Amino acid sequence: MADAQIGSPPALPDFYIAAIGRSGSTMLCNWLSTPPDHIVFNEPSFLRPMNTRLLQIQLRSLGTPVPEDDWTERAEAPLDRFRRLMGPRLAGRRWAAKEVLCEQHFAMTRAFSPQRVIVTVRNIADVALSLFEKHRLQDNLDRFSDDWVVDYCLRESAGILDYLDFLEAEETPVRIARYEEFAGSADERSELARFVGWPGGGDVAANLEDFDRGFERERHMEGGPWSADHRSLSEECVRLAAEVAERCSAYQRRFGYRG
Repeated sequence: MADAQIGSPPALPDFYIAAIGRSGSTMLCNWLSTPPDHIVFNEPSFLRPMNTRLLQIQLRSLGTPVPEDDWTERAEAPLDRFRRLMGPRLAGRRWAAKEVLCEQHFAMTRAFSPQRVIVTVRNIADVALSLFEKHRLQDNLDRFSDDWVVDYCLRESAGILDYLDFLEAEETPVRIARYEEFAGSADERSELARFVGWPGGGDVAANLEDFDRGFERERHMEGGPWSADHRSLSEECVRLAAEVAERCSAYQRRFGYRG
């Protein structure tokens, strides 16, 4: 149920994707999205004072851009902003959203009461390695250092476990989507589509270049839309990833990954 102080949103999502970073959730969102009728918003930050630029990109690609004057931050509650910007743009559409921070998972579930939740996970060592790689390819180590990656993995892996306990207490239907399974199996992706009641089959590379993730589009075009990562990382990064896996043993056990 939505928090009393922020009121109820004008339209409820069919489902919510609660992801840990680098678990293939953007690709899954894009695959489940078949505009204009079925749309999964990638990390829109609906419950923050300002939505992300990713939402601007997605709305523009849908042919419903937000004028800059309307986008500018105003003295309004997040759900009032959602009503103003998204209400008319969601008319006649079925929608869902994905975030990659546990604080957002709890907030989105409480505010929007999604009918179903998909939780995307991945071997935490591979999450760390993929984050190391991404930040190097994006020349972004000044913002996201390797220590930041370690802290993210420790915090978010523990948070996902708490979030699953929360969903169980709320009796919310939930499906675990392991990257290693849905990335390699069309049947598994079809099962996820059946779980949420959507057709699936969308463009997995949609908006990647505008999201500053063009290297992923190139990789998927070369090896197929669900190809494995190719990394060239230092031995120190590999050592750190192995240490992360050891420190996140509860997460690893819960989702069937080895130490």
